[in-house]
Amino acid sequence: MKKFFLFAVALVGTMLAHAQISDGVTATLLNGETTTVFYGSDSFKDAVQAAPDAGAMITLSPGAFSNPGDISKSLKIYGSGFLKDGDISETRVLGDLTITSTDEITPTVRAEGIYFTGHVTVKGTKIISNTEIIKCSFESFYNSVETNNTIIRQCYVRGSINGQNNKASAFVVANCWTPQITGFSNACSVTVTNCILSGNCTHSVAVYQNNLIYKYYYNWEDRRQIQSGSTCYNNIAHQYCLEYDGVNNCSGNYYLPDKWGEILKDGQANLNFFLTDTSTPRTWELADPTTYVGTDGTPCGVTGGDFPWNPIPATPRILSTSVDAKSEAGKLKVTIKAEARPLE
Repeated sequence: MKKFFLFAVALVGTMLAHAQISDGVTATLLNGETTTVFYGSDSFKDAVQAAPDAGAMITLSPGAFSNPGDISKSLKIYGSGFLKDGDISETRVLGDLTITSTDEITPTVRAEGIYFTGHVTVKGTKIISNTEIIKCSFESFYNSVETNNTIIRQCYVRGSINGQNNKASAFVVANCWTPQITGFSNACSVTVTNCILSGNCTHSVAVYQNNLIYKYYYNWEDRRQIQSGSTCYNNIAHQYCLEYDGVNNCSGNYYLPDKWGEILKDGQANLNFFLTDTSTPRTWELADPTTYVGTDGTPCGVTGGDFPWNPIPATPRILSTSVDAKSEAGKLKVTIKAEARPLE
């Protein structure tokens, strides 16, 4: 309820802005009891610059925003979603999300419901903890500094998740679609759960559980995708994808080469994000979810686990707005009707 209230406050600021400016995008900065609305394609950047070092929230309207530059502040950033939801367009940031630590600041950032045309990168001079990237789409994630407690959840990762050979402790990838997870060193602890991995998976020292995994392999040696040190169980995988003698506890997996059309309810014989020859996102439901069940009792793949696939963020959906014609000079009486969207 508190989260919905904060969103509602931010929405009031956004609607006040639209009462004055009918076109364009807005970024609403909520800092304590103060709400500030910025306008135009640079509004995200302006809101970041105006935010304090910690404790603020930025709500982005649907539409396209320019790149905000490096973020070295602790912020919660919410958009309308990385996919269009009915008549609600996506929030699109043109460029990267770059979270940067400095000698003075170690930022904690949560981003939810945003389509980044570029990459998400964490970098800097100090360890970065508690980064959360939820229900976003981006090209690749680069772990370019030591990190702790990183969560990437319910995301559409178009490229890869790359450890950059830096230490990553308690790094969790859950209910995501991504072609590749790679570049994590022996100093890392990584859990990949209830994901769809549509391409080449090559990182070590990880726990793989309840995933759908596919690999286009070209020769016998190319089968060794998940390296020594990994623990792999309850996956639905392309044949040989998980078969490697150095993998520990590699059991309980379903090897079903070239049978995705039988496994998935939509009948598509691939793990592409969109239905063939369309721009329609897939739901990833299994044809028979009672057949391929993980150790937690939920289906393998993104529809199972603690956070079943749902790309829609928790920001409220505006049903109607109105401005009272009898508003006093300098004051607007705005009525907003909104409904909560799914929290997970």
